[in-house]
Amino acid sequence: REQVVYDHFSDPEFVDQLIEFLCLEDRKGKDRFSPRRFCLFKGLFRNFGDAFLPVFLPHMESLVADSHESTQRCVAEIMAGLIRGSKHWSYSKVVHLWEVLSPLIRTALSNITVETYVDWGTCIATACESRDPRKLHWLFEMLMESPVNGEGGSFVDACRLYVLQGGLAQQQWRVPELLHRLLDYLEPKLTQVYKNVRERIGSVLTYIFMIDVTLPLTRPTTSPRIWEFTGRVLERLKPLTEGDEEIQNHVLEEHGEEEQDERTQAIKLLKTVLKWQMASAGRSFSTAVREQVQLLPLLFKIAPVENDDSYDEMKRDAKACLSLMSQGLLYPEQIPEVLRMLEEIAHSSSWHARYTVLTFLQVMVFYNLFTFLSDEQSVRAARVLVIALLEDEQLEVREMAATTLSGFLQCDFLSIDASMQAHFETLTKTRLPKKKKRDQGSAVDTVPSADLVRRHAGVLGLSACILSSPYDVPSWMPQLLMNLSAHLNDTQPIEMTVKKTLSDFRRTHHDNWQEHKQQFTDDQLLVLTDLLVSPCYYA
Repeated sequence: REQVVYDHFSDPEFVDQLIEFLCLEDRKGKDRFSPRRFCLFKGLFRNFGDAFLPVFLPHMESLVADSHESTQRCVAEIMAGLIRGSKHWSYSKVVHLWEVLSPLIRTALSNITVETYVDWGTCIATACESRDPRKLHWLFEMLMESPVNGEGGSFVDACRLYVLQGGLAQQQWRVPELLHRLLDYLEPKLTQVYKNVRERIGSVLTYIFMIDVTLPLTRPTTSPRIWEFTGRVLERLKPLTEGDEEIQNHVLEEHGEEEQDERTQAIKLLKTVLKWQMASAGRSFSTAVREQVQLLPLLFKIAPVENDDSYDEMKRDAKACLSLMSQGLLYPEQIPEVLRMLEEIAHSSSWHARYTVLTFLQVMVFYNLFTFLSDEQSVRAARVLVIALLEDEQLEVREMAATTLSGFLQCDFLSIDASMQAHFETLTKTRLPKKKKRDQGSAVDTVPSADLVRRHAGVLGLSACILSSPYDVPSWMPQLLMNLSAHLNDTQPIEMTVKKTLSDFRRTHHDNWQEHKQQFTDDQLLVLTDLLVSPCYYA
């Protein structure tokens, strides 16, 4: 039975026909690396050694020189099967194999295209799966030869990194020496101009640091350390972290040449770091909280408030990074460190940063709710932070603080106690002087901004309490509604806040109003009904 197989695959004419068949295009644009064909070649070279290599080698040499998709896929399947099938060959045979394979793989990678780079990545990953890296050192040394050298353009650089990543990812903890070498090689190249290369470097960094985990009662791994790398990166990012000026993709021309160069390089580095953080969010075994916290001030400084596709790549990536970081798992000992950093950023001169602190805090608390609830001190710190931002000078920050407070109250992260109500009531009683007559043609309000902010903060606090119970009417709500309605004729933006709160209350309680109105006294019902149906209310 084996003789039949041996006779056919030793026949050059049969192999010619087989290769011609395997190079046919089945479904254009939909063909992929075939595991079945890979298994065929793996079995052939495992069972019969290098007996068929002289027959297949001329075909492989011609196939790698052809850039067509189907021919490249065919030779990738043959090579993957050949590498895996040579697992138990003698050392002399393996040395000879790599003497002929290495030039072929170099040629194939130089001819890589958009249609074939995935197949070559699968080929190398399949070839390295469950293999001792010492027996594949020829392959790894070849892939490590200047993967980002600019030959062939940015696409070929990104493809070479992709293929190298496929091989290293299969080795996991087995190749720390290679990971250290690759990190040393990539660090000077982090300031890449091309987006596709930055994205690929970011993805490769994820695999370099993936095994940097510390498990209980175990020795730390010998892979590269995230905290050491982050320290070196932050040192290079100092031109962006120092100073309050806005960070843009372009550099203003009034800067000196040396400063401009430093800042430009820092911006390029930051873009790559953002790609790394985004890639690692869904692949890492654990969250590097301490290192991420060090990057937070810079990310808050860049991330925009609005969702706008017109923003440049760096701003969109910073916003995405913050979103992913806020969803990370936190351990009890890590929460105080993150909260301290958020409190520090909440005093930033940028209202965008203060606004984003609140959106970050919302998601962080909801994703780690039970961990937070197990630590009363962290709950108190979050409460103080949100209530303090209710009195922010920027209207958008105050409104987001109210939204955050309402959500925390609704999920029982915070509770509406007497001290909270008394605090908001005190703020709402902040006296505003009567409006003085404005000069003719002047539209400037003379109300002191600090007093107005405090009064508005109190109204927003009452509003957050009311909107935190959209499906029932707790015992404290009727009186808070009455207190809130007393500010319906206050100056803007207080008036608009009151109207919006009453409108939301009416909408959420409309279906069960007959049941809920039993919580109100007759006088309260009279005032509330008059407010909710008044024509001027809807104006």
